[in-house]
Amino acid sequence: MVKTLFLFPTEAEAAGLRRRCGGAAVAIVGVGMAEAAAGTVRALSGRSPRRAVLCGIAGVCAGDLRAGDVVEVVEDSVAALPAAYRRSYSSPRRTVLKAARAVTVNAVGEALPSLPLQTGEELPVVEQMEGASVAAVCAALGVEYMHIRAISNRVGDDRGAWRVADAVEALGTVAAELCL
Repeated sequence: MVKTLFLFPTEAEAAGLRRRCGGAAVAIVGVGMAEAAAGTVRALSGRSPRRAVLCGIAGVCAGDLRAGDVVEVVEDSVAALPAAYRRSYSSPRRTVLKAARAVTVNAVGEALPSLPLQTGEELPVVEQMEGASVAAVCAALGVEYMHIRAISNRVGDDRGAWRVADAVEALGTVAAELCL
């Protein structure tokens, strides 16, 4: 039985952890809601981890975060769902990282028009493509869930301005601290 299973959307996002903690149990679940849900079911089947930690990069929608900052996501929901069907997935804080609210999207930039961002938002908001689906699978299977994201860009930035390598390195450093 694996105590902690680290889930990454892509191998590139997992690279920083693999360099720092070669013995970590890692699964690549895929990019986007459908692939991440299916990949999470495959990864959890037969391994029976106590905890699944979703790790990846994200864009910041609101808040004072910068590229390379790493946050612990404590609340997530799917951006494009109507309010009547939108479910929020919450998880208790488990680190000293800055807490953030995430929005799971199908396309980069989708979070901005769907978020009721208000001045004085108490948690920074990040946009990513897998969180709510992985949280839903973990909840359905009774697996403890944790979610960390490293900021690579501000939502709306041109892709040429994204700092993916910096975010992956920061993510690897933080994930390695969780490697048990």
